Amino acid sequence: MKNFTIRTISAVVFVIILIGSTLLNKYLFFSVFGIILSLSVLEFYNLTKKGGINPQIIPGIIISIIIYTSIFLFIQKIVDFKIFLVLIPSFILIPIIEISRKQENKIPNLIYTLIGIFYFSVPFGLLNSIISPYGDSMVYKPEIMIGLFAIIWINDAGAYIFGKLLGKHKMAEKISPNKTWEGAIGGALASIALSIVYFKLFNLFNPLTVIIMSLTTLIAGTIGDLTESMFKRHFNVKDSG
Repeated sequence: MKNFTIRTISAVVFVIILIGSTLLNKYLFFSVFGIILSLSVLEFYNLTKKGGINPQIIPGIIISIIIYTSIFLFIQKIVDFKIFLVLIPSFILIPIIEISRKQENKIPNLIYTLIGIFYFSVPFGLLNSIISPYGDSMVYKPEIMIGLFAIIWINDAGAYIFGKLLGKHKMAEKISPNKTWEGAIGGALASIALSIVYFKLFNLFNPLTVIIMSLTTLIAGTIGDLTESMFKRHFNVKDSG
């Protein structure tokens, strides 16, 4: 019970920080998600270490931040595409560091270091294009990002409820035995219905666009969840949180 209370309070605080930083301005949004990015990469690397992998934690986090920042600056039209050229020496440096390290399993170490960098930094960086849509760095639409948060949260809640009530057919039993098709479909329908109402209130998108956007978000989210579960299973870790 105590553990549940702590998790609930932590979740509420996290949501408040997430929504608050999104509402205030794009630079605070960028900063908060930069911190979340760093913690996500660190968590992934710690997960791989439990499986005998020794990724380059510090270089991996630094390069992830560089990629994330480069994408943000490019989206905001502060710099042009040449900013990405600075990444070339970074990726040359990773193999050089690995060769010089006194660690076993050099190839897996190198591969998982790179996976941690790309798996998180690129999607996190592209989030900045959602809050500054239409290719206009002067436009700031936090309600779009909050709407996407709502889609994900409602889907998670709906999937849990419908899965408990109706779940019979496993989605990927060997990877995530608790996920069911009934839960996934129920959660998706609930989130799509409420997201149509939400975006209609802000007069942002027509229903067809909302449906396409919701399905894209939900499919990407589900693939992300299953991928995380796959890594956990591979490294025999029940909970990476």
